[in-house]
Amino acid sequence: MIHALAALPRRLVKHVLNRYAPPDVLIGLRYLRRESPAFPPRNVAVTNHVPAAAVLVLAPHPDDEVIGMGGTLHMHVTNGSSVTVLYMTDGAGLGEARAETVAQRRREAESVGRACAIRQIFWNKPDTGLTNDQETVAEMASLIATLRPSLIYLPSYFDRHYDHFSANALLADALRRLPAVDVSVLGYEVWDNVPFQNLLVDISDHMEAKKTLMRNYQTPLRATDFVRLVECRGATHYLLYIDSRLEQGAKGYAEAFSRFSAESYVTLFDSYVRVLREHHSPVLSHLQR
Repeated sequence: MIHALAALPRRLVKHVLNRYAPPDVLIGLRYLRRESPAFPPRNVAVTNHVPAAAVLVLAPHPDDEVIGMGGTLHMHVTNGSSVTVLYMTDGAGLGEARAETVAQRRREAESVGRACAIRQIFWNKPDTGLTNDQETVAEMASLIATLRPSLIYLPSYFDRHYDHFSANALLADALRRLPAVDVSVLGYEVWDNVPFQNLLVDISDHMEAKKTLMRNYQTPLRATDFVRLVECRGATHYLLYIDSRLEQGAKGYAEAFSRFSAESYVTLFDSYVRVLREHHSPVLSHLQR
């Protein structure tokens, strides 16, 4: 049997094993070859490139797009993708000097835009007041219909921030108005990790660019060391999902996403909302349905 397998083309053997072999066999084989990811590849897709495509990134606040997917964003920019980032709120926070903070965070976001040469749209909705009112849902649906993106990125709906969750409600409602749209929705990580990651993007070659972009956001960096956060999170994802047998001193980084078709995304989000309602979750207090 072993000799018969050895005589087959390597690609065919790999295909047969990935399709039919039990997960423990796959893990054992990879361990013997000094390749031991935490999960079989059929459960979590791992890639070191992204498609050149029309991309819409939803950032509830200026900095979310870099914290959650700065490496992947840089990959899209460098491969010729058409990237639009929508900043949904003004990023003012809840403190004093709101006008000054809004202006500063706008300047910081614009510096990221210049560095990446991306299109930027600023809605300027009130920070921590984002909701799925009909007017805003219509704005979202119109933007998607105009841009016709192949990929839409936004914070995972498991993220605990009110605006991050409301961004998902807005997108789900907008996609209901566009039943024929063909788009993949990818949830990225800001405050909370994606609990059911099914796509890992190896950003090792783009990590320095991500940290450079992050340093444009000096306002949030005064409160939280986001550079360290993204570095630690990226290294952990890489170690768990891509290469847990690194040579001493070697480093790698990855960003994690939950990726679904538009139809699956809406169905799963609605199911999650029903569970949150059963448990009287306060995160639903910002929604209008």
